[in-house]
Amino acid sequence: MKSVSVEVGTTHTFVMSRGFTQVGAHAALLGEDDTKRLFAEVHADPDRPDVRPQEAYQAMLSSLQPGWTLRLLQLFWPDPEPRLEFQQQVNRWNTPVTEGLDILHQGLSLAVQEYPLPFVRRTVLEFVLPGDEGKALSGGEWVAWWEGLYGLCAGFGLRIQYLDQNAIESLTRWVLNPKLEYSRNK
Repeated sequence: MKSVSVEVGTTHTFVMSRGFTQVGAHAALLGEDDTKRLFAEVHADPDRPDVRPQEAYQAMLSSLQPGWTLRLLQLFWPDPEPRLEFQQQVNRWNTPVTEGLDILHQGLSLAVQEYPLPFVRRTVLEFVLPGDEGKALSGGEWVAWWEGLYGLCAGFGLRIQYLDQNAIESLTRWVLNPKLEYSRNK
């Protein structure tokens, strides 16, 4: 087995990616070394008051087989939707009839437009398909493990959302070129 040195914090594998392929029911990013990388986002279950992420991560890591690679990415991501919704509500308000209220309305509209975006923390898992299985489309044990994360994490109050190709593209763009301005895709 060939030993591969991986530097912590490197984005080389994202920069050198060669596109996408389908691995079972999941979209996978092709690495520069022909490995396939699967991505999922981890969310707290809003219906569960007893969310235990530390225990979930411990269970997840203890179930990994030797030679498997799992990265846990903590990203700060812009969250413009609540502000855009509020801005639309402000625009639907009736035009103020007095000068003072009109100045307040204009000031609020300007503040909503110009104030920096709030950011949320997103947790993303990157699973590099192991060894030759990561280079071939076959594989059995890792498929069961990857698809079993949903059930494993549910017991700890976490939800797993497997990322599709569009979500992976958005993730790689944010990791490599984080624009601090947001424009809604129409």
